[in-house]
Amino acid sequence: MMLLRVVALGALLAACVPARADARVLLMVVDGLDAREVTADVMPTLERAWRESVWCPNARSLAAMPTRTNTNHATLITGVQPEAHGITGNAFWDRKLGSRRKLGTANDLLTETIFTTAHRAGRGLRTAAAVGKPKLGVMFAADGDRQLGPNELWDARAASDAARDDVTGYAYDGTTLAAARALVEHAGADFLFINLSDVDRVSHGSGPQSPQAIETRRRTDAALAAFLGWLTGRADWASTTVVITADHGFDAVMNPALRFGDVLDAHHLDELVAVGDGGVGHVYLLAPGRAPAHDAETLATARRLALEQPGIADAVYLRPNKSDGGETYTLAKRYPDWHVGHERSGDLILVAKTGYHLVDGSTEEAKLVGNHGGPGERNVPAIVLGGGLRGTRERCDDIHAADLGRTVQACLGLPEVRRLDGRPIPADDRGRVLDGMCPVTPSTVVTVP
Repeated sequence: MMLLRVVALGALLAACVPARADARVLLMVVDGLDAREVTADVMPTLERAWRESVWCPNARSLAAMPTRTNTNHATLITGVQPEAHGITGNAFWDRKLGSRRKLGTANDLLTETIFTTAHRAGRGLRTAAAVGKPKLGVMFAADGDRQLGPNELWDARAASDAARDDVTGYAYDGTTLAAARALVEHAGADFLFINLSDVDRVSHGSGPQSPQAIETRRRTDAALAAFLGWLTGRADWASTTVVITADHGFDAVMNPALRFGDVLDAHHLDELVAVGDGGVGHVYLLAPGRAPAHDAETLATARRLALEQPGIADAVYLRPNKSDGGETYTLAKRYPDWHVGHERSGDLILVAKTGYHLVDGSTEEAKLVGNHGGPGERNVPAIVLGGGLRGTRERCDDIHAADLGRTVQACLGLPEVRRLDGRPIPADDRGRVLDGMCPVTPSTVVTVP
């Protein structure tokens, strides 16, 4: 097994590994960038690249639900839906521990990633990641023989104090892009995953339409202009593909945070617990299955109470509820394209209205003035650049995060990701291979034992 290293930028620059001549793919996530915010006056570099894309001008992708950072980064790096990879949000109720916990370590992933399949393919493909959020460094880290990480991993923990935000610990975008450049120039990365965190950080703290957020988008665009200018000037640009997208958009929080757990407590529904996750919330039975009829009635009561709250737009069951419409109000019936039907999701899933967000306890998230998680934050840009792109897709309106992830795998000639427990992944939970996104797009995904 190859050893994963979290490296400081200075050490990385000294590594000096020769670059490969094979095709290179960069998958870049501008964290929190709503498609509506890619405008010519604020983000001229991205707007022009988007508008003039040879592959598919003005293409938009639907982020995975819920529109949370961990869910969508997992979807992009696996090419499968949340109900397959298991990262159903930023947090969930762990029934084994009997407590709420964050969801996003390498151990939480239930499928392989692009990094793992690159190791398994055994072709010497070098993978790397430069991520502005430390928690993504945790998600992409190696987990023994169970999950293999990139050959080189840089995250904000390796940045100097001056190069990262002192409140969140997130690296500034210019710092992350400098690390990404080093990973190409000196670590020979054939596949590079990049997370830029500034837009997300400032939109949370100041609001997505604030002057601070607008100026941050402008600075991120300028940093990307310099990075892309360097990349397009390289001799291997003709065999390079750059995919730029986002993990979610943003909603301005205009109302007090919703704590549905308080509602459950007020009505003495002690058999239930609520976990807020921004634009969505989850309600769990603490001891499901002991009395199915009683469970169904309890959840039906919770759903009725949820719909009485001024900030909740919808509430759906994970499974059919015989006491309340059978399959009528289920996740599969109401939102069939969410693909989040997993045991880590709540038995009842709440959807916040625009301007509201769901939290639990005394979490710091209640103080945010911008947040995400609901379906209103799904539309993000899908910008594909490359010196060897030849064709244009005929359809640009049906792209999903899982499609982008799976197509990157195909561009690299990698095998499809597998579930770590050996069970098959349903075809509906895999993204599609999109035509024309790479200089040479394989007609089928390579299968390697």
